[in-house]
Amino acid sequence: MNTATRPRSARRIAEEAAGFGSDQPATDPRGCGANGCPLRGTIDLGGSGRYLCASHALVTIDRWHEVTHAIRGHQWMLDIARNVKAAAHDQWRRTAALAWSVEPDMAPHPQETQALYVARLLLDFEWRVGARSEKPQPMLPQRTWAMFEPKHAPAASVDGATSIGSVL
Repeated sequence: MNTATRPRSARRIAEEAAGFGSDQPATDPRGCGANGCPLRGTIDLGGSGRYLCASHALVTIDRWHEVTHAIRGHQWMLDIARNVKAAAHDQWRRTAALAWSVEPDMAPHPQETQALYVARLLLDFEWRVGARSEKPQPMLPQRTWAMFEPKHAPAASVDGATSIGSVL
């Protein structure tokens, strides 16, 4: 009997189903569902169980191939985002400035925090691969309540009571 006609054992069938012994590399179960995408799948559209990366989740399926090709060409940008995120709190601006010396508009804004800057880098990555239509601007922190507080004492009303006190 040759190997093609020999009956297979249950163990052999299970190994083939699991991909053991095959020449094809196993796909990452946490990877993006788009064919060939190297990013992790984090978004499940419609509860299908097929997770996509943020870039593929933002585009239609007919554009997946070109977005995957662009992602592979922009791995350097993800490396910059990782380096800035991993940099010490007092060194991240220097790391970013060195990485973006040829593109000054990508340097961090003076009011941008490290977390907001990394978020902008990821949004800019999505713009460069064609998943977003607009280039993101610097992300500035939201104002705190103290910034909205009045800087002077309120004026007294005509009868000497405050406006709220006179109503009560």
